[in-house]
Amino acid sequence: MLENQPLITIITNTKNRANLISRCIESIQKQTYQNYEHIIADGGDDNTEEIVMSYNDPKIKYIKVNEGGPIAQTKVSFSMSSGEYITFLDDDDEYLPEKLEKQLQLMQGLPSEYGFIYGTMSYYDNETKEYLYDHKAEIEGGKEILHIAISDAIVCGTPTFMFRRNAFESIGGTWIPNIGNEMSDWALGCKALAQGWKVKALKESYLKIYVNHNYVRLSDNDYYQDTAHRYIKFHNYFLNEYRDIVKSRPQSAIGHYKCLVHYYIHAGLFKNAFNTWVSLLKVNL
Repeated sequence: MLENQPLITIITNTKNRANLISRCIESIQKQTYQNYEHIIADGGDDNTEEIVMSYNDPKIKYIKVNEGGPIAQTKVSFSMSSGEYITFLDDDDEYLPEKLEKQLQLMQGLPSEYGFIYGTMSYYDNETKEYLYDHKAEIEGGKEILHIAISDAIVCGTPTFMFRRNAFESIGGTWIPNIGNEMSDWALGCKALAQGWKVKALKESYLKIYVNHNYVRLSDNDYYQDTAHRYIKFHNYFLNEYRDIVKSRPQSAIGHYKCLVHYYIHAGLFKNAFNTWVSLLKVNL
């Protein structure tokens, strides 16, 4: 029966999270859709391998990727994957049981120009298990929504992404290197749209994202050293990469200008902060 169903690859990057990763693994094992492979790329030096191997699960492919960080982990994982569809789960989060099934149903009903989907994420406190809020998925389409997508982190959410294999391969098979934020799902979604892929939103949430577990998330600012200079580089990446859109739709730059003013001041680059503040004023006039 499974051979007639498309294979889904799930990629998990982890680093020294042995006491958290069981929740991730077990939520995948409970999926109503079972034709998947789970690739776990370990960049740490704790006992994660021991925990993963204790499951004795033939669907899990465990690899060590000690250098290169999350970009290298994802790239190696993708290179050894076989799935027709590619999705992700962070090592500290969990899928609801129908996550893969619902995503696949949506993807299979779409024309081939829809290269990926994203969805709503529900945030929870790891200590109390209290529901906090939803990051909703609402906008969808192609290049016509790119000015909206670059303006804020809207088309994003790493564990909600599901890519057709050829779409993920076309954007590099990993995250975008050298932009200041190595794990920017926001930048990745925009890159896919810029290349001409369309996106569809799965508006229901099939994910639990956990915060407040005393570990820095790979997507958090504090994961990186020298945060100010990294995020100066990151927001300038958007302004430069999408300069034509910014020129025709200046409002799309407002969020980036605001962040740049903050980080320039934090870095002591007061002239840059002033010039960016002037640019922000011009947009708001």
